[in-house]
Amino acid sequence: MSKRVLIVFILLGLVSLTADIVYEGARSVGGAYVKELEGPPVASAIASAGDLLGYGLRFASAAIASYLASSAAFWGFTALGYVITATAVPLLSCAGSWQTATMLYLAERVGKGLRTPVRDVILAEVSEGIGRGKGFGIHELMDQLGAVAGPLLVAAMISLYGFRAAFLALLAPGVASIALVIAASLLYPHLKSVELSKPMISFRGLGRGFYIFILATVFLSLGYVHWMNISYFLKHWNALGDAEIALAYTVAMLTDAIVAVPIGALYDKVKFKALYLAPVTALLAALPFVYTPSIASLGGVALRVAVYTMAGLWGITMGCFETIVRASIADILPPEKRAIGYGVHGLVYGVTWALGSFAYAYILTASQHIATVYAISTLTLSAILISRI
Repeated sequence: MSKRVLIVFILLGLVSLTADIVYEGARSVGGAYVKELEGPPVASAIASAGDLLGYGLRFASAAIASYLASSAAFWGFTALGYVITATAVPLLSCAGSWQTATMLYLAERVGKGLRTPVRDVILAEVSEGIGRGKGFGIHELMDQLGAVAGPLLVAAMISLYGFRAAFLALLAPGVASIALVIAASLLYPHLKSVELSKPMISFRGLGRGFYIFILATVFLSLGYVHWMNISYFLKHWNALGDAEIALAYTVAMLTDAIVAVPIGALYDKVKFKALYLAPVTALLAALPFVYTPSIASLGGVALRVAVYTMAGLWGITMGCFETIVRASIADILPPEKRAIGYGVHGLVYGVTWALGSFAYAYILTASQHIATVYAISTLTLSAILISRI
């Protein structure tokens, strides 16, 4: 790995670090903020549907960038995505209704959707020299340092000044993320994997393994509880206060940061077998969350142990999505298919995670037992399909 490529790799990590301060800080209290603005339970699912929108746009940006086969298009979509996020989140401070807040959360996901698949193609190229598992793991570690700092900043600002000041405080790291991505693009303007490919959009050559992988992702994301659901219902059940909900999310992000590099290293050794970790930890996170009202009756200590344990397990699952799932796509597919592969994965993941969020929003108001059966069924099916990749 040349010095310039290494610097670009580090810059991309810093871009994600600063951007995560922005959007993870805002997302840590997303459901609670919607509840604060008197939104109904379904509002948390609507806000989480931003992932559906965002992941759908991942497919669109990947398809357009693949068709253009232009380094400028890849860097352009990446920069535009960070600009949208850095703008939408501070504007939450001006939201006067849950509808406006929901729209801004949706806009933030648009930004992430535009940038993620093309950025991952860039990251796969510049991390090739150190091993993709480790490369994505190190990137996720830097990413999650921001994901820890953001919720901590928001928790402190909410405690001192309230929601509006908390969202305004996220403007500075947003501006920093834009400056860093521009610097990276200037240092590494030409992407070999992009410019050596032909301008086209084709689903041929993705292969059976990729489609089994996608189907496993479908059931995994259906069963993986969205944090918008978690933060909404923790407030709805009067389990935790707003600032402590943000702290619980901080625990999730800190755990994600701690496990990112080890998970990446594990993947480099055992490859796709490492994927089993995702449905297992997703299920172990879902169960204590579903039974939060029952656990609360045992006292505050038991409740907090359960919630923070749940948050840690939730963070491990997210760490799997952000490291070994992304690395798997790069290993399953040839370089010229990676952008469209990331796009397809993003679209499917976004649709099914949104559907799962609506399912949980409805089921959690009806029956803890049905929610348990739902989580066990979807995540067990995901594990079975992983065994066939």
